Amino acid sequence: MTTPPPDALRHLLAGLDSAQREAVTSSAAPLAVVAAAGSGKTTVLTRRIAYRVATGTADPTHVLALTFTRDAAGELVRRLRRLDLRERIEAGTFHSVALRLLRDRATAAHRPPPKVAEDRLRLAKEVLTETRLKVEPGGALADLDWARARVVAPQDYEREARAARRRGALPPGAFVEFADAYARLKRRRGVVDFDDLLHDVLTAMETDDAWAAAVRWRFRHVFVDEAQDLNPLQHRLLEALLGSRADLCLVGDPRQAIYGWNGADPTVLGRVEEHFPGVTIVRLDANHRCSPQVVRAGTAVLTAAGQEDASSSTRPDGPAVEVVVLPSAEAEAAEVAARVRALLHHRPGADLAVLARTNEQVKVLHTALTRAGVPTERSAGRSPLEVCLRAAYRCTSREALATWADTQ
Repeated sequence: MTTPPPDALRHLLAGLDSAQREAVTSSAAPLAVVAAAGSGKTTVLTRRIAYRVATGTADPTHVLALTFTRDAAGELVRRLRRLDLRERIEAGTFHSVALRLLRDRATAAHRPPPKVAEDRLRLAKEVLTETRLKVEPGGALADLDWARARVVAPQDYEREARAARRRGALPPGAFVEFADAYARLKRRRGVVDFDDLLHDVLTAMETDDAWAAAVRWRFRHVFVDEAQDLNPLQHRLLEALLGSRADLCLVGDPRQAIYGWNGADPTVLGRVEEHFPGVTIVRLDANHRCSPQVVRAGTAVLTAAGQEDASSSTRPDGPAVEVVVLPSAEAEAAEVAARVRALLHHRPGADLAVLARTNEQVKVLHTALTRAGVPTERSAGRSPLEVCLRAAYRCTSREALATWADTQ
């Protein structure tokens, strides 16, 4: 292994605090980086990959970076290119990587590749019509997704759902009927859905030792972003990808888990020592994004919820966090519109964003802002085609467009 020139490493460590530097340069394997909000998680992840490649401890052609969204995968690749990592690493969601593996396996065996169902909702509607179950198709699919993410057999769903205090959409006794009918319909149509991709890769790795060895040879260095959102099925697949190796880096924060409704298990990272014995943990507690007032407010919320939080801010003081309680959604929207209008006297509209929890709230806010004469651009409720067209339009070069296309 050749030693890289000092300048090649200096720019990878520039601007990092001591904890970030430790996370980037640690030789530990496995490694878990527990990164609080605003602590530079993505910076650390990308610089660790680039640092390992630069020092010869990782071969970029054998790196796998797993993310939870296509946007995150694209951003990771773009940042690595800005760090002068010219070699193409494999980055994508669990589902996109699983689909690539299954397509490659099918090609090698001279079989047709898996065909992914284009409209699961339509399949669910057909099943519900056939079974005469009175439930919304989206709710039925949510129940099914939760069970499969938790690796729960259909006959065990109700017991496991009660244990998890989950209130499903399907009536008692109906889950097995729906799950079986849904599986039969997919077989008749010759299609799979996204969760099938993970199941099929896992099954293939557990039953085909030669193929499993080839996959592990291909992916020798594994990095996982947002590891707090791993569900048991993804966790099992991750363990299958690793085999007996320990070249793994997990990055995330159990306090930022957002996929519990879909079966995620934040204890994979929260109790990482139990899941990956011998793991080294590096904690990033410095928030470089938010003012002390915002960090203290967040810490108070976490503490009230029974979660420890040692976050601190490196930013200057800012205004106090204000909580405003209003009698209705319409009153809330009117107040927001008035405040936005006042702010527009001091800064351009492109600097302002209004966040809402649901699409219904967005509609009310949009109406109020329009009435107040505030031009808005809504990001909620767009069609998949519009989302793709807007994302492609934002690419400012052929390289950026190619990077975006490769991660879709």
